[in-house]
Amino acid sequence: MSRRLADWDDLAAVIPGVVATMRRYLDQISAILRPGSVRNADQALRGLAAFLAEQTPDITGVADINRRHLENFRLWLAARSDHRTARITPATLAHRLGTLRMFFIRITEWEWPDAPPRVPIIPADLPRQHHPLPKALDDAAAARLLRAAQAQPRMLTRVVVEVLLRTGLRVGEFTTLQADAVVLIGAAHWLHVPVGKLHEDRHAS
Repeated sequence: MSRRLADWDDLAAVIPGVVATMRRYLDQISAILRPGSVRNADQALRGLAAFLAEQTPDITGVADINRRHLENFRLWLAARSDHRTARITPATLAHRLGTLRMFFIRITEWEWPDAPPRVPIIPADLPRQHHPLPKALDDAAAARLLRAAQAQPRMLTRVVVEVLLRTGLRVGEFTTLQADAVVLIGAAHWLHVPVGKLHEDRHAS
């Protein structure tokens, strides 16, 4: 089953209360998350809204969403195809459900009146991934990588590898460093890392 998700205005015509809360949430996270994260949340929420509009058009608000709705939604979503594969991948399914879980957690913590009595998605609902999680390099491998980088003729290669190894920055964090990221704190120089996946800025030595 593959079809384009309805836009928010079309969904609002069927389940206005649900859409109002979801769009309010997107407005709020746009002030604290990166644009890509907001787009992902938009897609996940529109998917849930499309399912509710199709299966339970009489629902009046997000507070009415219960465990059974999410169980049925998970099956509905798993049967859909994405742009590249015949069926949505476990990784995409896990990401969508995880994004929706954060939606329910946040509106509950923000004490919104339209929050459900309990978060209807639990961690065990997220599909197990079929690929191993990335692991940090051990000391010997890190030393080999550093030696190989130092032998490279391009200074950019040498600097990038050494900064990543010595600070533990993610590649995305490194590429978004500002020109004035190096700051002096006491007698030491530090890198100021802007807000990233840890949801707060920090300093790396």
